[in-house]
Order: sequence, then structure tokens, then C-alpha cells
Amino acid sequence: MDFKSLFRSRNYQHFFHRIKPFPASVKKEHLDYSGFEDLNDLIEYLEIKSYKKIVVVASGPSASKINYDQENIYFACNDSLRLVQDLPHVYMLYDMFYLTRYLKTYEGGSGWKGSIFWYNYNNPHSHKIYRLTRKYLNHYSREKREFLITNKNEEHLQPLYNQVETHLQEAFNYRHYRVNSGFNTLVFAALLAYLENKPLEVYGLDMGIGGDKYFNKDSPLGRSVKSKKNRELVGVFLDKLYKSKVETMNFSNFQGNVEG
Repeated sequence: MDFKSLFRSRNYQHFFHRIKPFPASVKKEHLDYSGFEDLNDLIEYLEIKSYKKIVVVASGPSASKINYDQENIYFACNDSLRLVQDLPHVYMLYDMFYLTRYLKTYEGGSGWKGSIFWYNYNNPHSHKIYRLTRKYLNHYSREKREFLITNKNEEHLQPLYNQVETHLQEAFNYRHYRVNSGFNTLVFAALLAYLENKPLEVYGLDMGIGGDKYFNKDSPLGRSVKSKKNRELVGVFLDKLYKSKVETMNFSNFQGNVEG
């Protein structure tokens, strides 16, 4: 047996998820989401109205520029969670590795408001992350609510998915293409900023501009970050965002609109 193969990314995720117990803070209790019939119910639960700004923090090197303020609410993904776990924050999940790690290790930082799994069930990647998320939610829950927003018809929150799609068209004349976790986080948070008339700040959405590294480490960057096609898709949305009513300050290296 090749023991090294156990630590290859795909095998490690499976192995880790199978043998790692859930944190003590995870309850063996299935929650009822019948009270969340509308996107406004989610906005109210996250208390978006209570904060001055919505701040998106992806994992690129420009995330190190982040403005820390307890009066803002932060939308984080992947490792950028480390930067905001003591601030009011929402964690967005889309990447299988980080989903696996979240489910089996995350205990909830002091500022955690909840988590959102926003998936389009249309390809093998989304099928896998959907199944793992649904299996967890069928049996477990955490201190704060975790929202599975997907286009699967049998999902209770499927109407919220449809509302998000409709609002994206109305707000930005935009149909969403899921490029990577950071971009997914930006689009969702930008829509909430539009709906709640909140200023938006963006950090770490660098798309490989600034070197092969993240805010906390040097590392090769994959196609989801550096490909020409994905940069074009992100650029299309940023152009629409800048032309919208959302007051946006993007400190990222990729097509940012402010210096600093």
C-alpha cells in the first residue's frame, strides 16, 4: 500500500472527514428552517442593518490591508476566516477542502453570525459539496445557523436561491458564474449591500495579481484563480458593481478601484 497516497489532497479530505470527530460545540440536532421563507429573513437573522459596512475578505495577499472595525460585518471564505474570527462575520463555503475542515474543526469565533453554503447544483463539484453539506445538516447543527442555499428543488431554502438569482439580475444585470470561493463571497455580499444600501469594501480578491501567494503564505495558485477566462468573468461583475448604486471600495490587486 502506498501510504503517501493517503495524504494527497483528495484522499486526505476523505480520510480526515471519516476519522475526525466533530467539535464538542456541534450538537446532534437537526434544525428547522421553516421560518426562513424570504431573503429578508436571512438578512434579519444576520443583523445586517446593525452594521455600517459590509466587508468582503478573500484570501489573496491584499487581504493583509483589511480595515478592522467592530461596526462592520465581514464576509469571509477559506483561510481569510482567520483574519476576522473575532469580528462580526459570516463564513461562506464553496471549496470542498475548506468545507471538510469547517465541518470537523470550526467551533465558531466570538464574532460568528452564521455560515452560508451557496451552491448551484449543476456539476460534479457542486454535487459532492452539496451531498456532504446535506448529510451534515440532516443530523447536526452549531450555535449559529448554517444556511444551505441551492437550486435543488427539494431544499426548503430553494426559494431563497431563486430570489438571489432574480435580485442579481435586477441589481447588476448579472447571471452568476462560480469562479472560486472569493468571487462567490463577493457576489453574495454585494447583493446584500445593494438590498440594504450599505457601503461595500473588498480585500483579497487578487486573482493571482501580486504573486503566487495568499495573505498568509506563498503557494502555487490554480486555474480557478489565474485563468484568463475566470479573470474575465470576475472583471465583468466588477464593472457592473462599480456602475451600480453600491458604494464600493475595492482594495484588491485585481481591478481594484482604490489605493491603500
